[in-house]
Amino acid sequence: MASKERLPMTDKEKIEKLKAIAPTKYENVDLDHLVMHAVGQLDRMGADLSCENAVVAAFRLFPKKFSLPGYPSYPDGKRIHDCLFRCTFKTKKWLGGKTRQGFSITDRSRAFIKEAEDLLSGVPSDRTKAPSHTRRKELLLAEVLSSPAYTKFRDGKYDSISESDACYLLQGTRDSSRDTLRENLLSLKRFVQELEQADLAKFLDWFEKRFETFLSGT
Repeated sequence: MASKERLPMTDKEKIEKLKAIAPTKYENVDLDHLVMHAVGQLDRMGADLSCENAVVAAFRLFPKKFSLPGYPSYPDGKRIHDCLFRCTFKTKKWLGGKTRQGFSITDRSRAFIKEAEDLLSGVPSDRTKAPSHTRRKELLLAEVLSSPAYTKFRDGKYDSISESDACYLLQGTRDSSRDTLRENLLSLKRFVQELEQADLAKFLDWFEKRFETFLSGT
């Protein structure tokens, strides 16, 4: 009897073969680099670079960072989607494409995928040392300007700014310690003052008062 020809693996089968990485290897790696690593793995295995595939791949590789709070067996799609949004946004452009149409790997993407691999393996990255201190501050403030919290503030939608938006602005998640979030806020306020960004200074002063209770952890 002739053997049956094996059908090509589906994306689902490929992604289900991904093994979780030890949490100690990624506990200090930022979420955006983790998502870039996941996208890189999808590209390597020839899977479609869709938002859905990226969500499942990121969760399977890094469940401690990307599980739904209170439901460790399920991915936190919004958190991963937020990372993908940041990575495709014009202030970063780490990744081509959009969440609805799917993503694409560019030369710039490959550089950050490699950087993510280095971070996961404990290898210091030269790329993170390249920008001047002033340029780094400018990039961080550009991310503030593109954040959901600032966009809602600018549009007068103050009450719709959520704690998740606050964490996003402060380069953290709901799992980040309040100390870390407060330190990040202080850094942003200092950068704003040094770069003489009056409008952002007013926003951050308002933001600090608005989320005073949340940031204090009380």
